[in-house]
Amino acid sequence: MEVETANKDIGATQPSPLIKIGLVASIVAVVQFGWALQLSLLTPYVQLLGIPHTWAAFIWLCGPISGMLVQPIVGYYSDQSTYRFGRRRPFIAAGAGFVVIAVFLIGYAADLSHLFGDRVDKPTRPRAIAFFVVGFWVLDVSNNMLQGPCRALLADLSWNDQKRMRTSNAFFSFFMAIGNVLGYTAGFI
Repeated sequence: MEVETANKDIGATQPSPLIKIGLVASIVAVVQFGWALQLSLLTPYVQLLGIPHTWAAFIWLCGPISGMLVQPIVGYYSDQSTYRFGRRRPFIAAGAGFVVIAVFLIGYAADLSHLFGDRVDKPTRPRAIAFFVVGFWVLDVSNNMLQGPCRALLADLSWNDQKRMRTSNAFFSFFMAIGNVLGYTAGFI
């Protein structure tokens, strides 16, 4: 009964074509790219802003905390939603929008802090650190906001077809790997 409801919510009368499933699964490549880039670049960037190495570890607490809180909450509300654009798509779109905001805050933390009064010649720039930390946490929260509904949309698109579900999960894992490889490579270069 739940599968029939889920299928009606996505407006499908049969399982979606594999190309559509592949396109939805490709969203996770961007999420994983962002996480891999965080892991490879952001601790050195934090130290450039003046945060001591020992304090940088506290910033990384966001990942586990947001994963533990955000994904279940977003999952619950996306399961219950009756939005005109579908149950999952509004959450995916909102997560993507927050990723853009977070990348802007992280990338321009030093410039924004200078605009708001931080001096460039000081070794520690508190406003830059604040912009960076807010951007970092928004990025983690939005990545978690994207990943759960994306995987749930794949399940919706697969219907109750076990073979198609296995294929969807394979696409999802493949694009996770692609995102990781590209993110760590970008961080290395």
